[in-house]
Amino acid sequence: MQGLSRRMGSKGLQELGLVGAVLLIYYLIRGYVADELSEARAHALSIVHLEQSLRLFCEPRLQRFLSQGLMEVKFWNGVYFWAHAPVIAAVGIWLYLNHRRHYTLVRNAFLVSAIVGLLVYWLYPVAPPRLLSGFGFVDTMQRYSSLSYQAQSLKPFVNPYAAVPSLHFGWSFLIGVGVILALRHPLGWFLGLLLPLLMFLAILATANHFFFDAVAGFGDCVASLVAALALQRWQLARRVPAPTRVDIREPVGV
Repeated sequence: MQGLSRRMGSKGLQELGLVGAVLLIYYLIRGYVADELSEARAHALSIVHLEQSLRLFCEPRLQRFLSQGLMEVKFWNGVYFWAHAPVIAAVGIWLYLNHRRHYTLVRNAFLVSAIVGLLVYWLYPVAPPRLLSGFGFVDTMQRYSSLSYQAQSLKPFVNPYAAVPSLHFGWSFLIGVGVILALRHPLGWFLGLLLPLLMFLAILATANHFFFDAVAGFGDCVASLVAALALQRWQLARRVPAPTRVDIREPVGV
């Protein structure tokens, strides 16, 4: 831990503190904007009806297929929990120490997507599939895991109706982008694509999100990444000094 602190330096520790404070504020606001279950369920049912009309509603069957045994259930529970906050923290520190430009890009995309997410959570609360009855969904995190982002001890930070957009999936996409940009190697592409793929399956296997939620999370994070990229290019353009004008006219009288 001391070695990590020395590598990051005072500026790095300040950055870590700033990001931690922003995330704390994000989760506090996210927990505060929790709405009534009846409205959140009504919105969730509207998503079900939309997917049914598009012949995309297969989440109950997919959850049963992915969770046929206790080992599979625990695997997807583990992906849902450990491949979220712990992976974000680990990859974020690695990017900061070794690939500062890509770290800044991903960090800014995270912040923009969080702001958009908070706005949608407030305007359009949506219950996750696990809180809907009559479809056969099973809350695998509650039933088979002692680890949960919905734990009672985390209640001030938790909004059970923050299903749309799915930043569990969207942020795994952003972390994948950071890994791909940093490594620029087939291994980077493999890891960068594997993480969001596993998270996509995990949010369905644990009945925490619909397909629609993942699409919304992806759209939010893609738009936020574009905004972060535009900001980075604007900042780089400002740092480039303007070309010096050279007066090539002949001196008078020569």
